[in-house]
Amino acid sequence: MEFSVPIEPDDEGYLGRECPECEKYFKIKGGTGIPDVPGCHCPYCNHVDGHDTFWTKAQIEYAQSVALHEVSRHLLGEMKKMERRPDRNAFISIGITVKGEPTPIARYSERELEERVTCAACTLQYTIYGAFGYCPDCGVHNSQQIACANFDLSLKLLDLAAGAEANVQAKLVENALEDVVSAFDGFGREHCAGLAYKLSFQNIDAARTKLQKEEGFDIGAGVAQDEWDFVCEQFQKRHLLAHKMGIVDEEFVRKTDSRLPVGRKVPIEEADVRSLVKILKTVVDTLYGGVARR
Repeated sequence: MEFSVPIEPDDEGYLGRECPECEKYFKIKGGTGIPDVPGCHCPYCNHVDGHDTFWTKAQIEYAQSVALHEVSRHLLGEMKKMERRPDRNAFISIGITVKGEPTPIARYSERELEERVTCAACTLQYTIYGAFGYCPDCGVHNSQQIACANFDLSLKLLDLAAGAEANVQAKLVENALEDVVSAFDGFGREHCAGLAYKLSFQNIDAARTKLQKEEGFDIGAGVAQDEWDFVCEQFQKRHLLAHKMGIVDEEFVRKTDSRLPVGRKVPIEEADVRSLVKILKTVVDTLYGGVARR
């Protein structure tokens, strides 16, 4: 007997997938991405194989239970045909009664995941744990896309700050600066995760020097020197916000050649954050295109 068991997507059209290599779970949305793509990329480990190898354990268990349900239902039906009542007029008579229920079906539901992504390269919609991953259709890694999306989110935060009270506005601008630096640091760490050494892009100048020494590649090649100095200063301001309550110290003055007096609150300007985003998008493009992700 052969059975065809349809595996239905969830209410939003996403179908669960599980990598046969790393066994991690993700979901893809039918009707998006590349039509009739022959294989699937795991967004976590980039293992590539046919779509029929990415069924989840729950889906396989469900399909097997449907098959067993149909087989057992068919067998019970055939055995029911053999039922008979004993002949009361006979000296010896045997009756046959068949009892039982078909094997139950193992129901399941698709899981909720943290990050929803629409691939900028092929438009596939997929969901994953975490934030970064390879597109299951075209295999493009989304680190650059996620970084730029987070930059744009910070710009929206600045738009909200424009109509807020002065103290709230100042806090939102500070938060936007911290978010921009964190977004770049997260992108840089993820993109360079396969290198033989670890990099922290919160100290962006040190990361630039390290990549120049080890890879012969300059992430600041696409920006002017005064723009790079500006970026470094903004990163140092973020360091003050995160570790010094925003108060200028001697280290900040030494690293930025700032004329701000020690002990004062460091000023964070909305225009500076917007300029920082613009420059960092160029640095992201340079790093993404210049250092191969391993």
